[in-house]
Amino acid sequence: MLLTLVGTLAPSAVLGWLSYQSVRDLQRQVLAEREYVAKSVATYVDSLVKTELQLLDAVSVAPGVALEKPPPADRIVLRDAYLRSRFFERVFLLNGEGQLLMAEPASGGGLDPPFKDLPSVHKALGDGVPTVSDLSRGPDGTRQLFLLVPLRNWQGRITGLIGGSIVPGSERFRSLLSFVPLDPGEAVDLVDEHGIVLASTMAERLYMQSDHHHFIGGLIRDQTETAGTCHGCHESGKIRSRVNEVMAFVPLSPRVPWGIDIRQPEKLAFATALALRWKIFAWASALTLLALVFAVGAAASITAPLSVLTKVARRITTGDLKTPIPKLSSDEVGQLAVALETMRFALTQSLDELAQAREKLELRVLERTREIEQLYRALSLRDELRHKLLRKLISAQEEERRRIARELHDETSQVVVVLALALDSAMATMPPGASRERLAQAKALALRALDGIRSLSFDLRPSVLDDLGLFPAIEWYAEHTLKPLGVTVRCEYDETAESRLPAQLNTALFRAAQEAITNIAKHAEAEILLIQCTLEPNAITIEIEDDGRGFDPASFSAITSDGRGLGLAGIKERVELLGGSARIESAPGQGTRVVLSVPLGSEHG
Repeated sequence: MLLTLVGTLAPSAVLGWLSYQSVRDLQRQVLAEREYVAKSVATYVDSLVKTELQLLDAVSVAPGVALEKPPPADRIVLRDAYLRSRFFERVFLLNGEGQLLMAEPASGGGLDPPFKDLPSVHKALGDGVPTVSDLSRGPDGTRQLFLLVPLRNWQGRITGLIGGSIVPGSERFRSLLSFVPLDPGEAVDLVDEHGIVLASTMAERLYMQSDHHHFIGGLIRDQTETAGTCHGCHESGKIRSRVNEVMAFVPLSPRVPWGIDIRQPEKLAFATALALRWKIFAWASALTLLALVFAVGAAASITAPLSVLTKVARRITTGDLKTPIPKLSSDEVGQLAVALETMRFALTQSLDELAQAREKLELRVLERTREIEQLYRALSLRDELRHKLLRKLISAQEEERRRIARELHDETSQVVVVLALALDSAMATMPPGASRERLAQAKALALRALDGIRSLSFDLRPSVLDDLGLFPAIEWYAEHTLKPLGVTVRCEYDETAESRLPAQLNTALFRAAQEAITNIAKHAEAEILLIQCTLEPNAITIEIEDDGRGFDPASFSAITSDGRGLGLAGIKERVELLGGSARIESAPGQGTRVVLSVPLGSEHG
């Protein structure tokens, strides 16, 4: 149904879009025409105002015009300017302080304001350029505009102003926009930069402030033209109404801060476009309804047989393969029903074959599971035996180390001591000579052998491990091994925390730490070694960290034929036999950190 709607409405949508764009183009053309008319009116008004300014400028440079004691010739010049002017109600002469010196006609009839207080007078005197004043009130309440042109002496200094007054409400000024051809409801306003209407084709709009005065002021200052529609609320006196208008605004030249505003109700300006838009909407609605009816009919011819097939498919998904699919029409849906029936029959046979294959597979899986369980038990037993043998081997090794160390200490070292004493006695009975020197050399060799035997005995089984415990033994071995190499050793542990641990645990951890310290002495080239020993209720942890050259642990993951990686493997093997773990962290140039952690069972306290 969706495809039918799309196929039917797509061409109509394209035509509707083109029509809508044509309506938009027509509206833009109307706005462009309004803007062109506003520009023409603005050009005309600007030319008239500039003509008036030129008239005043001609008076300012007329020969014989003086501000101090104006001669009768000045009045003749002002009279001539007044008669030639199109809009001026009066032409007047002001001195440098803004005081009125002379005017034509002479009698103002109460129209003359206090010129010296007008901002425009101060601006013209200060800037020295022709100025158009804002709307002001005279003493009798009459609203006036003033065009002011500076007067200069022979030195170029500003000595006064020549000006002309305009009364926007006068017949002479209102005729300014009478030439503009207007459509029904259309109005043309001449507004100043404050949005106040100075002249209008609608007399009732005179002196009103435009509802767009902030916007209009910015357009006049920026000398920007615009045309568009306005949708919003407008105020006229105390009446507030919602108006949709078409507006075109064009500012006059920068010297004249006014602008032409043409406005007309949108329904009148866009009457043709709006009528065309409603026609497009009506035709589009009719075509949409027709397409919907056609789509529903076309869809119904397909959905009815498809609903039958959907019910059959649901029965098949629930496992009902016994009910056959009824025959439908000979079209594509009927062919689909035949294909589904063939599938149902083939699926029934496949399920039967699958059930038989599943029974055979379950028997094979059961047999394989039994074999795997037997292999797993054998491997577990083998692994357990391996751990027992390894423990016995390590125990035997440590026992053999202890025996050899005891024999070296108790027997061999005593023999060497007796030998040294005998050599010393022999030396005492012999006269000085070559034989006595040889006996002295033999004694030195005996004492040297005695030191080697004692050192070998300590290495095989440090007595400090049995006398003081694990942590002091590790500290002693580190200082004994590394301090001669210039390595600073720092060992941190709580001397009161260590309890009497099992000998097997002490031996395994000491040998693992001994291997790590030996590797540091051989390969690390370290300067500082930190050993931290921590005894907790449930675990014992030993951390050995150096600042040496480090290495890549991945390259020592396997033992090579030359024994590379054997020491690290021994560390891990000893700790894992106790149920613990050994973690080695290192990188080239970043030192090495070895962490030995072993859990403590309840039997260890």
